[in-house]
This record gives sequence, C-alpha cells and structure tokens, in this order.
Amino acid sequence: MGKSVTKLNPKANNVKEKQFNYLKILILFQFILTIALIILGIITIFKTDLIYIFEMFLGITLLIMALNNTLIYKRKSLTFFYIIIGLGSIILAILKLLGL
Repeated sequence: MGKSVTKLNPKANNVKEKQFNYLKILILFQFILTIALIILGIITIFKTDLIYIFEMFLGITLLIMALNNTLIYKRKSLTFFYIIIGLGSIILAILKLLGL
C-alpha cells in the first residue's frame, strides 16, 4: 500500500492546516459581512441616509464571495459576476457620496 503524503513529508501536514485556517477566516469574514448587510438593510428601510454604507458593504461582501468562490469551491462561473457587481456597487456608492 502507498504511504500518505504526511508520512512521506511531515511539513505537508502543517501547510494543509495553515491553508485550512486561512479558508476558515475567509468564510467567517463573509458570514460577518452578510450579517452586517442584513442589519444595515433593515436600518436603511427607516433611515435612507445610510444607503451608501449599505452599498459599500454589499460590494465588499461580493468581492469576498468571489474570492471564496475561487479558492474554496474552485468555481469560476459566478466569480466574474461577483467581481463586476461588487466593484460596480462600490464605485456607484463612491460616486453618490461625491455627488456625481
């Protein structure tokens, strides 16, 4: 029978654990941003001045989703969509804040 990679190279186990922690942080960050979006969405119903902050958080969340989609799920189909919509949302929020 073949030996596992970690028995042949003990350093491979450490690399895998570090990568796993990095991916867990990305998922946690996406989860926190999603909760913040839900809260900001409810707040913007009553106070429409915060729509710019909501759009910025939406753009950042979509960019993190694109990164997770590429690194974790290895899917490229929706990654470009997330990047385009995320950057568009951030750019529109900045333009609205500047009054353009």
